Amino acid sequence: MSKTSFGPASSPNAVGSVDKNARMNALANAAFAREVRRKVTDVILPLNDNGTGPAFYCVHSITGAATDFCPMAKMLGPNQRFFGIQTPTNKRNAEFASSIETISRYYVDRLTSFQPEGNFILAGHSVGAVIALEMAQQLRARGREVSLVVVFDGELFNTGTEISSRNPLYWLKLILNVPRWIRDFLMVEFTFKSFCQTVLKKATAAGKTITAKISGRGLRSGHAVESFINLNNCTPDHAEFMKTLYEIQFAYVPKEYSGRVLVCVAKTQALTHLRQVEVAWRAAAPAAEVVHFKATHTSMMRPPGGLPIAEYLTRLIAQLDSQFDSAAVSRRANVGL
Repeated sequence: MSKTSFGPASSPNAVGSVDKNARMNALANAAFAREVRRKVTDVILPLNDNGTGPAFYCVHSITGAATDFCPMAKMLGPNQRFFGIQTPTNKRNAEFASSIETISRYYVDRLTSFQPEGNFILAGHSVGAVIALEMAQQLRARGREVSLVVVFDGELFNTGTEISSRNPLYWLKLILNVPRWIRDFLMVEFTFKSFCQTVLKKATAAGKTITAKISGRGLRSGHAVESFINLNNCTPDHAEFMKTLYEIQFAYVPKEYSGRVLVCVAKTQALTHLRQVEVAWRAAAPAAEVVHFKATHTSMMRPPGGLPIAEYLTRLIAQLDSQFDSAAVSRRANVGL
């Protein structure tokens, strides 16, 4: 598998790269069109169906949409097959999001139909990493091989490693994070207008939560999801799907995972929420490789923050591909004996 290049193509394969990039752009445009029309019907979304070696499957985050992964697919390059795992429009409701296990089972059924044989590389961003872990468990239980699980800054709960927000260490870590937050989040990701919009969104969500508690109308009148997503742009069913998906991640109890895991951790935390990614994944997957990248939770999935991650993944997948080839040669030699 060739190494991803982020500069202008200068090799004899340049024309082929242009053609492959055009194919990726066409796939992305078609995917975005289906999202806009709310006509997503398939779980597996091809973002790059060219290339060789093992396919890379990445599970959606809180919205259920996989179009967010278009930048990562492009950063991994035209030779890396990349498929998003998304929630079909008619499944974006609270009933479907009843548990992480239920969602994962539905996706695993579709994934094994899409790829009846061979090994898998699974990934997930944010809550998608939790789903990817459970999918890996279920695939292995069915006798399928999962070569790698990639975690894009996904939190994992109920591992017994969490630092409570009542612990002074929790707030000390957030205080130490403030300079990075100013440098990477406030100064880079935000204009003054978008910063004000975010502050207003979080304040509105907090106000709704307080009002709901006082009036006794319950949490769903004001929800944490509203602090980072404008639910006014969503259908009522889709809004309930996101709220429920957000909640069930806290109920999921991960079983120990013995497979290979790469945990990509964003060095820059949010201002008021400590993401305890590393300690949780080390508890659930003791053999996990944890790498910290200079990025935020969102910027790690697009350039420039995501470029070092894509380069690291390209090298790792190339190693896996080489191992697969060596194993195949060995099997053929044994058969010939």
